Amino acid sequence: MKKWPGVFQRGQKLGRRIAALLALGAAPFLALPQGRQQPNVILIVADQLRADQIHAYGNPRDTTPNIDQLAARGVRFAHYFTVGSWTAPSFAALHTSLFPSRSGVTLLWHPGQPVLNKDVPVMTDVFHDHGYYTTAIVNNSLAGAALTGRGFDEYYEGAAIALDITQRAGLATNTQYRAPATLERVLPWLDRHRGQRFFLYLHFWEPHSPYDPPPEDDIFKSDAYPYLHDTGYDVAHGPLNRLAMLGDQKAIERLYQLYDGKIHYVDRYIGMLLDHVRDLGLDANTVIALTSDHGELLFSHPKDFLTFDHRSLYDEDLHIPFIVAGPGIPAGKVIEGLASNIDSAPTLLDLAGLPPLDDAEGHSLAPMIHGKVSAINPYIYAEEDIGNPARSVRSENYRLIKYLRDGRTDLFDLRADPREQTDVAGQNPQALRELSARLDEWMKVNEPSREIQLRRWKIFTQPEKEVIVDDQTIGARFQLNGGGWHNDVATASGNWEVGAFWTEAGDGSRSAVWQNDNPLIGTYRISSYHGRPAIGSLATHATFIIVSEGGSQTVPVDFNNDAGAWKVLGTVVNPYYVKLTNQADGAIIADAIKFERLD
Repeated sequence: MKKWPGVFQRGQKLGRRIAALLALGAAPFLALPQGRQQPNVILIVADQLRADQIHAYGNPRDTTPNIDQLAARGVRFAHYFTVGSWTAPSFAALHTSLFPSRSGVTLLWHPGQPVLNKDVPVMTDVFHDHGYYTTAIVNNSLAGAALTGRGFDEYYEGAAIALDITQRAGLATNTQYRAPATLERVLPWLDRHRGQRFFLYLHFWEPHSPYDPPPEDDIFKSDAYPYLHDTGYDVAHGPLNRLAMLGDQKAIERLYQLYDGKIHYVDRYIGMLLDHVRDLGLDANTVIALTSDHGELLFSHPKDFLTFDHRSLYDEDLHIPFIVAGPGIPAGKVIEGLASNIDSAPTLLDLAGLPPLDDAEGHSLAPMIHGKVSAINPYIYAEEDIGNPARSVRSENYRLIKYLRDGRTDLFDLRADPREQTDVAGQNPQALRELSARLDEWMKVNEPSREIQLRRWKIFTQPEKEVIVDDQTIGARFQLNGGGWHNDVATASGNWEVGAFWTEAGDGSRSAVWQNDNPLIGTYRISSYHGRPAIGSLATHATFIIVSEGGSQTVPVDFNNDAGAWKVLGTVVNPYYVKLTNQADGAIIADAIKFERLD
């Protein structure tokens, strides 16, 4: 049988199912206290919900009255993290209890591509094989049926859209992906299946960007641009993100207000769902878990990730909620031990009295819930293959991040620096050695060989014949560093997609970086584009730096020439990124870069 590269060999799935069916009716009840009925399980995922923006997790704003009530009824994991900072790898880990490198889900994907190997066990199969009626309502196609569709009796995915990343704006505005449509599906479903034992997997698109709460939820306004709203990277109608990219603190404050308003919005619909579960009398025998797939940077790391979205291994991206309530679960308990979302499937199966998931790398957190142990994971890990590939390990007091392209290693003291702003690797050699050794050990177990990794990456980069990167894109594909940048949105300038940024000549401390999400595997021709803003003297000698797997090369550019047209900078194999600095003899323009694959 053909196996997905990098995934460990597994036994025949048929054998597992036969064994499960033989045990049906007896084995599930062995793990439950005598006389307790096997519970239903509802797993709620709110997309892009950062833990510290939830009121119960410390946000001073009352963003989540209904989620807070759920936490009061059950247990809240204070230190729970995703192992992948964006949708697909995180959801794969949630359902398989495997790290992304093991499951193979590490890159953005396109229709028709293999996503999760059919031989990788998923928790829904266990629920289904033990008599649960299984249903999913999913509102993000990057977490949709191609990834999480196995084992369900019913599967609803909002409205179908193309998975081209540039079309996410269409997804965000499609009402079939919004919370009201989600609730319209789930409430009648609960009415129909209230008499069955069920596993319901419910994914809300909200509070995912754009942060556009309706007026009744936009309740955290101040004097920080109260009249502006988040429309993503729409230059003509949405200046907030462009202002934030320039370091405007009031713009960033307004984005946080809108983010919190969008959280308040989805919390209302989660509350309606929980009320309906209670009104049907299901709460007495239903385990309800609430979590997310990742958080949101929101310009929290200006030194190297002055970005909107989630492409890092910092806490703002990795720290997510995990709240569990239901029969036999203590109320109002806060659990301080480290946990991650590869622990989710083992925990839910354990709480349902079902056998464990084959090949799971995570652990059931039920012993922590029931007070038998205070900690299970001395270390937790995370990984990132898109943007700037990196790996991380976290202990109770430190996080280490290792960047794979240049070998840079950052260490953060989480007690003194919880926002991870200052690298202390030079001051803490013992912690550096300990965590480096742990991460190396983890990578030996989980990382595929370079040959297998490149083979996998080529599959996912095949559709990317041409990639244009500019500030309109969502994610960390374009970054401004060093401050002192200016905005140009004049249509007469001839900028790519209207908007560009510029800055004065200097010592090279200001830079712009363009990079693709997925690794670019192959031979690429790289070109630059710029308009002609009315900003005075443009540089006649500015330097673009092309960094690839083979090293770096510099290309001089005269911004007085080739305005409004693509200018070829060079051809390289396996490019990483393009960088422009302000070490020049005049103003420089950061507009757009194009990668064209030639082979």
